[in-house]
Amino acid sequence: MPRERDSYSLWFSMAVLLLVIGLYGFLHSPFFRVQYIQVNGSSYSPEQLAQIAGIEKGTSLLGLDTELAARRLEQEPIISRAIVYRYLPDTVYIQVEERTPIAMVPYESGFFGVAADGTVLGRLGDNAFNLPIITGADKNSILVGNKNISELVIAARILSGLPRGVRELISEVNVADRDCLKVISRSLVECHLGGPGSIQDKLDVVATLLPRLDSISSKTYTIVDVSNPKRPVVRKLP
Repeated sequence: MPRERDSYSLWFSMAVLLLVIGLYGFLHSPFFRVQYIQVNGSSYSPEQLAQIAGIEKGTSLLGLDTELAARRLEQEPIISRAIVYRYLPDTVYIQVEERTPIAMVPYESGFFGVAADGTVLGRLGDNAFNLPIITGADKNSILVGNKNISELVIAARILSGLPRGVRELISEVNVADRDCLKVISRSLVECHLGGPGSIQDKLDVVATLLPRLDSISSKTYTIVDVSNPKRPVVRKLP
């Protein structure tokens, strides 16, 4: 009886070992290798995204660290969010949300884009030069991918707080003096916001007044002081 039990245990152990070996071989077979990479929401090609994410064709799909790949993608300034999925047996799917420039900041002989969260994007092409210009930021700190330039964050917040139609009237946001932030329209209506406190209340007043003032033909320079949003003051310079 003990011999039969030992023999049964031996055969059972061998069967489990063969099963484990077979399963390991199946999971690491070419059947589960990355062959296809699909992308949605990105201006990058699948090959470019795969390179940034560190995903190589032919590697094990089941061994792919999707969270690490997503973190690598999100290090790109233009990519605000990335999710990487596995689709068995051989496909990686990458879903991306990209930042778009809401303004531009002068840099050397051109302009860098600035996203709505203040992130510095890459150099802009000629077709983007109709965006508002941010002036007054420290040029030495303007680097692609930088998210911590406070002046750009403030300027982006100002522009994001205005309706799109009003934002299109803006030519410049000046943040040189944080106690006197300025928004200047294309028709030279200059809005003084004061400091960044109660900024949305001030922007709501700007959104109401600026389209009206902008539509009035005038040869004089107009200043709108909304530092106290409850008592805006409009004056024209001679």
